[in-house]
Amino acid sequence: MSAARLITSRRSLFLGAGALSLASLSGSAWARSAAFPQTQAVLDRLIAEQKLPGAAVGVRTPSGQDVFLQAGRLDFGDAPGVDRDSLFRIYSMTKPVTGTAAALLIEDGRLTLDTPVADIIPEFAHLTVAIDPETSLEARPAQQVMTIRHLLTHTSGLTYTIAGHNFVQNEYRRLGVLPFTGALEAGDGARVRDLDAMVAALGRIPLLHEPGTAYNYSVGLDVLGLVIQRVSGMSFPEFVQRRLFDPIGMTSTVWQLPAGRAMAQVYDYSNGGRTPAVGASAEIYSQPVTLFAGGAGLISSAKDYLAFLTTLLNDGRAGTVTVMKPETARLVRSDILPPPLDFYGNGYGFGGFVGRPGGREPGAYGWDGAAGTKAWLDPERRFAAVAMVQFFPWGAVDMETIKTAILADVAAL
Repeated sequence: MSAARLITSRRSLFLGAGALSLASLSGSAWARSAAFPQTQAVLDRLIAEQKLPGAAVGVRTPSGQDVFLQAGRLDFGDAPGVDRDSLFRIYSMTKPVTGTAAALLIEDGRLTLDTPVADIIPEFAHLTVAIDPETSLEARPAQQVMTIRHLLTHTSGLTYTIAGHNFVQNEYRRLGVLPFTGALEAGDGARVRDLDAMVAALGRIPLLHEPGTAYNYSVGLDVLGLVIQRVSGMSFPEFVQRRLFDPIGMTSTVWQLPAGRAMAQVYDYSNGGRTPAVGASAEIYSQPVTLFAGGAGLISSAKDYLAFLTTLLNDGRAGTVTVMKPETARLVRSDILPPPLDFYGNGYGFGGFVGRPGGREPGAYGWDGAAGTKAWLDPERRFAAVAMVQFFPWGAVDMETIKTAILADVAAL
């Protein structure tokens, strides 16, 4: 089973290793955390029940401390223990990174939310819209202009192969518009080599709907990677390295697994089994990257991703370094979804959900990854959290138990 097949259940979001249970306060020695007992207990239980080989959690507390907790190992058996620097495939948690990179170009005055995508991607100058994607590829000319806002909020009319098997999505498969690391399925065309080839293919495929008229999870953030590349004059990975990873200190966040580094094993729990996930091996992630997927391509650690979230939480500051203006950080985590649309009662920001007033977490911003990873920040309660795990399919392990425990422990501080 390919990684593409394994992560189809990502759609549902629209909604005996020895335990190494340690935690750390920033700047202190490693020790079991007394401050987050409920979270640690959930991690310990998941490892003891062999639901996961290992897990890592990072929390920036309201008082400004970083707390790291972990349990288990990188794999079942005699593997290295998980810690704050352990590497995990974060899949769609790449999207907020790409969204934030776009916000930096808005700060620079080189882009706006309402910039037409075709101004930068001329391959999109003559887009069409499928008349009925469930029955054919018959299409008519698009009447609405696709903008940067639409790419950020999955309202562009683009789609994903992981979102279904209609005629448009199957055309993505045939033309190799598969911007994620993993094995191909039978019937897939050769994967496009790079972002330029990807948009060239997309420009020939009808949209699912008129831009700005509906939400549909999509490759919009991958297209945005090419927007960033063409506007900045740097390669997309170079831009995020220089403008985000380096100033924030994200030394473990990479597109390709470095030689000599281990990463957490991801298992497929389909049909009650437990087998290493096909298409997601460390060997595959060690290969040179040419298609830098702004929607799903990064590897990261609990320490690094928490630093990224904390930068947004702290209005663009990473310690003493100003990564972006305060208004830019606030823009990233604000609701920019075109009205009257919503995301299951929430809004949508730069590649992630935004909690609307009256909801469970008003003002919160974040997103999850296909292999179970979870990350969010809460400006009202002044904390951020990331949970690093690895499993397929989505929902095989109840990640809400970890989130609920984190919320309870934060409330008890």
